[in-house]
Amino acid sequence: MRATPGPAPSPTGELLALPQLDAHELEGLARLEAACRDSDGGRLKLEWPTLRARSHGATSDFIWLSDGTIVGFAGLYQWRPVALEVTGMVHPAYRRQGIGSTLYDAAAAEIAARAPAMALLVVDRRLEDSERFVLDRGGELDHSEHRMSQLREPDARDDGPPVRLRPAVLGDAEFVAECLAAGFEEEQARFDPVDQLARAAQIASVTVIETVEAGNPVGVMKVEEDGSTASIFGFAVMPEERGKGYGRSGLLAATRRLRRAGIETISLEVLTNNDRA
Repeated sequence: MRATPGPAPSPTGELLALPQLDAHELEGLARLEAACRDSDGGRLKLEWPTLRARSHGATSDFIWLSDGTIVGFAGLYQWRPVALEVTGMVHPAYRRQGIGSTLYDAAAAEIAARAPAMALLVVDRRLEDSERFVLDRGGELDHSEHRMSQLREPDARDDGPPVRLRPAVLGDAEFVAECLAAGFEEEQARFDPVDQLARAAQIASVTVIETVEAGNPVGVMKVEEDGSTASIFGFAVMPEERGKGYGRSGLLAATRRLRRAGIETISLEVLTNNDRA
């Protein structure tokens, strides 16, 4: 859901804005996540590999402490330059005290400073309180996603055209930006020729799908591993290459590679209206 700033209540406790999370804070977040999932069910899109590997620089994580215990969290994620995502949670025993609003407003101030073309607040639409939280702040539904999980190797089938997977390098930044913009129907990110940090951020965790015959790049995906699980997202194929089987071949190659590395559960996020995916 598209997010916009709202009023800032003043609950009891302490707000911390952090550029990185230490081991103690990560443990506290894991306990908070478990409490929220036990109460609400569903899944919180916390992106643990990203949380564990925040780089120095911009503040992306906000926590709320009550008597030294983490009872609220909001995190910013920006894997596409033009779009920023926000996700968060509040302990069931501490809700309706203004903690979520305060965390959101702190995150909104950081969003305003970064000035992305779009800011999305990620919520579980099955939870009425979460959806109402967004709507009360002037948000509107942008899109919904399915999260699909592959629990076993698929049955043998025609793999489609042969493709090769390789990690993206700095020289791929423009292609990655173009492919993602086309795949998600958004404005393409532009890079200053000397801004190597922006290029590096664009290709972080990106795998390029290219044809075996000519070595031409045709698509991209992001792959993040976390213990025995892995997530695939940011999956896109250039418009002129769609319908040729490259996406299917790339996805099969990626999941097989992950399973050979010991990954047990592989998840893929797609738009709910993307029946082809």
